[in-house]
Amino acid sequence: MTTASIENGLVGAWNAQVTFVEGPREGETEPVLLTFLADGVVVHADRIPVFNGQLPRGIGEWAGESDRFSYWFNVVLNEPSGRPTHVVYVHGQGTLAADGTKFTASGGGEVYGSSGELLFANRANVEASRAPFMNRARESCGH
Repeated sequence: MTTASIENGLVGAWNAQVTFVEGPREGETEPVLLTFLADGVVVHADRIPVFNGQLPRGIGEWAGESDRFSYWFNVVLNEPSGRPTHVVYVHGQGTLAADGTKFTASGGGEVYGSSGELLFANRANVEASRAPFMNRARESCGH
């Protein structure tokens, strides 16, 4: 794949399964929705509501080269009143499958408290497939 292929191929929404392989959440899995925009922005949304019913959102950047890509984003976690309590810095590297329907990635996440102190870190692997509604939208646009 060329750089253009990875950049065009990764754009869209992905259903991802995060498996924590190291750290306090080792052995846990978490479903997330990742959306890669053409301008290099990545948006994260948890599929599991947090204790106060909010769905944490993350935003960051991604870049691709050859068949590989890297990403980072921050997720702000809030208490029920909406006051921020933690920031999670997520980063990783991945590979897009040749057919463009799946990707795998690995990386980490550091959780910081409201005073900026590092609370803990996790390592995780990610397996993702295109979100079905995006496949239909991409096909209707000729991608």
